[in-house]
Amino acid sequence: MDSERLQYLFERYQASSCTEEELEELNDWYEKLGAGNGQIEHLINQAGGEEQLTEELYRNFNKRKNLQKRHQLLSWSWKVSAAAILILLGTGFLFYKFFPSRSEVPAELVQVPIPPGKNKALLTLADGTKIILDDSNNGEISHKNGVLITKTDSGSLVYRSEKNPVVKPDKMAYHTLYVPRGGQYKVKLPDGTKVWMNSESTLYFPITSNGKDRQVRLTGEAYFEVAHNKRQPFKVQTGDQLVSVLGTHFNVKGYLEDADIATTLLQGSVRISKLSTGRAKMLLPGQQSNVKESGKDIDIAYVKTDQAIAWKNGYFLFDNQDIKSVMKTISRWYNVDVTYNNRLGSDRFGGTFSRNANLSELLANLQELGGVRFQVTNRNIIVSSQ
Repeated sequence: MDSERLQYLFERYQASSCTEEELEELNDWYEKLGAGNGQIEHLINQAGGEEQLTEELYRNFNKRKNLQKRHQLLSWSWKVSAAAILILLGTGFLFYKFFPSRSEVPAELVQVPIPPGKNKALLTLADGTKIILDDSNNGEISHKNGVLITKTDSGSLVYRSEKNPVVKPDKMAYHTLYVPRGGQYKVKLPDGTKVWMNSESTLYFPITSNGKDRQVRLTGEAYFEVAHNKRQPFKVQTGDQLVSVLGTHFNVKGYLEDADIATTLLQGSVRISKLSTGRAKMLLPGQQSNVKESGKDIDIAYVKTDQAIAWKNGYFLFDNQDIKSVMKTISRWYNVDVTYNNRLGSDRFGGTFSRNANLSELLANLQELGGVRFQVTNRNIIVSSQ
């Protein structure tokens, strides 16, 4: 479907003037979005959509009923997801029609507003110098070992290796970038690889080359767009897992408290190795591997990749998750603690919404669905069953 036809059909639907045939055409279009292999971005580009999502649209998104329990998720109509796609297209008008406005946020959720996470990180240089990046001015951060580090206006780090440094770099020098709870950060490594880091994550990486490979260590979660270099493979070690690539796009999630390490491939190919057993498998685009701490093998399955990188694109995407799993993700981003008051039900949750909303808005949407109630005291969320 071309962009003009797509826009025409959306406008017809908004005006409640679609014929049955046009509704069927829109439904068929939506069905094509389920593979999670880049089709969404392709269709958005065809329709002339903008990549940047405005905060205003995000706020409107979060004021609507956008999180459903599992049994509701199964009966979602294409309209709900079409509204989310329209936000990506930069046209939010249909969204108001699909989702009724919320009433005011319940009093038990409104104390001191808890804002969402933001760009913040701690950089440790090779000599042990620590730099709090969210307190640093834009511009040059450091100029040592033949490497210039700058902080951009958007709050990311850029490394640039000098071709002819005045002082020759150490044989091997490493930096550590730590992103705390309630934070995120983007860094461009000396080789040109781009890394988006999620909350509560640490990246240990070389700023000089050994001529053989480019190996980093990750704890937590990060999305990589690796600069191609066939002579120097890029490697990411996370716990008992090693990912080896030449140039590709992938996401690695391996928090210390998690039972497994999940690697999701969007582009190219990667080799997944379990270090303790020596076993290895190749991963193809659209696939996700799971390396369990207690297991011997590497499990691989096709998944919807948009769920794995939702955090990097500025939103949460939950699919058939229990409340404890949902709250674990929320607690990292908002830097809050969670306690459970009593035994909870077995409800499963799914939905998509922005990471830019205040915590009270997010919890109000969850609570409105039923099954759970929240009480916020300082930076602690108490979860109870209804």
